[in-house]
Amino acid sequence: MRRLIMPLLFLCLFPVLGARAESRPGAELRYSKSFSIEYHPGYKLLKVGSPWPGAQRGYSYVLYRRGTPKPSGIDADCFFEIPLRRVVALSTTYLPQIVEIGEPNSIVGVAAAAAVSAPELRARIASGKAFETARNGVPDIELLLSLKPDAIFAFGMGNEWDQHPKLAEAGLPVVISGEWNETEPLARAEWIKFIAAFYDKEELASAYFDKVAREYERIRALATTTKERPRVLVNGPFQGTWAVSGGKSYMARFLADAGSSYLWAGDPSTGGLVLSVEAVYERALKAEVWLNPSLDVNSKSDIVGLDPRFASLPAVAAGRVWNNNLRMSPGGGSDYFESAILNPDRVLVDLVKIFHPELLADRSFTYYKNVGR
Repeated sequence: MRRLIMPLLFLCLFPVLGARAESRPGAELRYSKSFSIEYHPGYKLLKVGSPWPGAQRGYSYVLYRRGTPKPSGIDADCFFEIPLRRVVALSTTYLPQIVEIGEPNSIVGVAAAAAVSAPELRARIASGKAFETARNGVPDIELLLSLKPDAIFAFGMGNEWDQHPKLAEAGLPVVISGEWNETEPLARAEWIKFIAAFYDKEELASAYFDKVAREYERIRALATTTKERPRVLVNGPFQGTWAVSGGKSYMARFLADAGSSYLWAGDPSTGGLVLSVEAVYERALKAEVWLNPSLDVNSKSDIVGLDPRFASLPAVAAGRVWNNNLRMSPGGGSDYFESAILNPDRVLVDLVKIFHPELLADRSFTYYKNVGR
């Protein structure tokens, strides 16, 4: 489930790429604190400082121009000839970033084909130009080797489920991203610059990100003009427990920026809290809006089907239950878990429209739909 969920990216060309590159100033990172990029004569050095919570080490990658000598005397986890030509993405969140910088044809493998929403990539999969590289969640090492990727964009969680150690052991060129570890929506979106560095397209990525950041800040400022801040509940029960977002998490920041009052805003956690259904239900009686009850919830009857007690929740009674499953792929994947990380401005528009219907009346929903009526 994590990487239907989950979740990269970068900046300016290095000096040896020609006079035009030398005259262009390096782009800066404005929000992310989890990665950096350094430009040296003949190569770029990318550093990932926080690949997952509590990580004991980071990762570093050297990028050098295809056809030039491999830099020597540099301590790094992996060296990559760029621009990349053949790429495998093990998270759907990397796909829209690669598409946005105009490189969908570089993708030769994805972890789960059914989860992919982007039409360009579904067409590549259907035509046999890109392959599903995992079986039952386990990477097919033999297939990956046969694809001869220039890079495999992966992720780590610091536990026994991590796939990247086996991939590296097999000699495959693995890149570990820490994008999903960011707690600020704009910081996650800024990882497009990280991905773009592998294609020498940092300038294009920076221009896209700047546009997203401007719109996000504009919508956030609009939301601060409202006096009412509806109380919000998130997620739903699963196998006897209920995981809610911590008060300092990525989702909590979205809720605050959209002008709402999150029921767990006072919690200091940056990740999730796993609670009993009873504990959440007691607090849910105060919620005026409920978001993301479950991916397969599409109606009020579906909500009550989760637990008959939910019919008496104020948010359910008022028809104010919203789900981020408006855009689903033919295979059942939610585009929210693919493109929303790259487009936090669109997510914020949706949330502001939910919490403050009087605002943004001229805008359409991108990811959310009402499932409580």
